Amino acid sequence: MRAGILFILLTMIFNSVNGQDLNGKWILKQIDSGNGKKGYPGFQLLEINNDNVDIYTDFSLKEIVSTLTMDNGDLLNYNNEKTSKYEIVNENHLKWFIDGKANDKAAVFECDFYRLEPTITTLKKEDIEKLTFVVVENERESEFSFNKELWDKETLELFKRKEGEKKIIEKIESTFFVSMFYNGKRIGSIPIKEVSTELLKLYAIPDGPMEIIAYRKK
Repeated sequence: MRAGILFILLTMIFNSVNGQDLNGKWILKQIDSGNGKKGYPGFQLLEINNDNVDIYTDFSLKEIVSTLTMDNGDLLNYNNEKTSKYEIVNENHLKWFIDGKANDKAAVFECDFYRLEPTITTLKKEDIEKLTFVVVENERESEFSFNKELWDKETLELFKRKEGEKKIIEKIESTFFVSMFYNGKRIGSIPIKEVSTELLKLYAIPDGPMEIIAYRKK
């Protein structure tokens, strides 16, 4: 009797994981090449619609780089050829496994994607842009202020640049992002989990912790 109940419970758990709704957008957090080092190649987003997976590498989402089909743990190309594998870790976490080479050796690149959730907030974009937040890590204080040059005039002149660093607020559907630019080029866009007039909570930090909380600068 107990064995029968256990079997039913395990079957329910298995079906809930494998039959869950994966539709939506998933953002890349990091890639592990198996050598103990995790990296971040830049913005990558998957949009899943039933079994179809559209891949984007530009924040504007104007161009689909490739479309794959999910098939029981395998990802197939337009010729129905297996290109890679995937694993459903939980309802908000997918792993994508791609065969390749690292330092001229065969490697499996393990890509962690997390479901893109709407930002919890009552603020509008222009409201967030007026706020400045501070985060303390390893006794170091960093500021999150938006839409302004973060290098002073002397530093820009020293490196002979018109632009140094800047953080701006951007949005994909109902999710706000803190996008970071260096020398005019995007180096990362981090989803905002929650933002109010008192705190800024970022999640799925590329090649770092799952969450960072910054507090309003007084």
